[in-house]
Amino acid sequence: MIRYRLGAGAAGVRWAMSPIHEVVSLAQLLTEPQRHPLFHSWLRRRRLRLSPADLRALTVFMADGAYRPDFLDPSPMSSEPTFEEGMDALRAAPADQTYAELVDATTGRGADIRRRLLENPDRARSEAADALRRLWKTVVEAEWPSMRQALRAEMLDRALQVNREGLRAVLPRLHPSAACEGDTVTVEKSVDIDVDCPEGLILIPSLFITDRIQCTTSSHWTPAIYYPASGRYLWSAPPTPRSLDRLLGVTRARILAALTTPLQTTVVARLVNVTPPTASEHLAILRDAGLIDSSRSGRTATHELTKAGQALLDAASPQS
Repeated sequence: MIRYRLGAGAAGVRWAMSPIHEVVSLAQLLTEPQRHPLFHSWLRRRRLRLSPADLRALTVFMADGAYRPDFLDPSPMSSEPTFEEGMDALRAAPADQTYAELVDATTGRGADIRRRLLENPDRARSEAADALRRLWKTVVEAEWPSMRQALRAEMLDRALQVNREGLRAVLPRLHPSAACEGDTVTVEKSVDIDVDCPEGLILIPSLFITDRIQCTTSSHWTPAIYYPASGRYLWSAPPTPRSLDRLLGVTRARILAALTTPLQTTVVARLVNVTPPTASEHLAILRDAGLIDSSRSGRTATHELTKAGQALLDAASPQS
């Protein structure tokens, strides 16, 4: 079990997102796609753009059950850091941290892998960083505005829950292995570690982890817990009530259901299998009806439900 000792209860907890973590977790996902059927259609489109050799310096750390070095995944310094800020922190990881974590990461691995990574730790870290950047540029960067919106919504929702109900009530909802007793957050793991958190504990939602919780315990970073986020509709559209299909038409009903997570026009188009211009036409109709709001940053438009849109979706959904 990992025990994070806060000292100040929920006041010692903050929420953040981490673009660099999303890229690292995507690399992990690419090594084991059979465990993540949710992403299959998305992966089929994206994997063709990178070969295994392009990512080998990163995926070498993704062996099943192996320790993944914490320096690959530095804790965010702010609630919404950029990818470049994460890369700066990765490259600035102290040499002693890099070497010690590589030793742990190569324990039980083949002699060739262990020798190659340990003979030049700075090179191993630099090559992994280069692979991370390739994956970011090729796959994630264009998706990040919609991913960021989904993560923002998750962070706000969870923070409101903690303010209303307390950390003890909310933590098990993030993952069944997490709990809070007094000033200590615990996570069920095979290791037994006590971690002091003088600068608090960071709770980080992740869109690319679905069935596990990940923890950092390195003294070089603020301790962090990564947990599966909502926002799954970034990857596949949810089912829509048949009554809503009849009222709005199938395509507009699917768009409305998908916008429980704020999304960009291109993401909406992909989810409902139409062209971006066609998606824009349907979005305009929903906006004119007062069911969605749209905001623009440069050439990028992001869409989300209004209260009226949410009320309509709730009214049409079967009550459990």
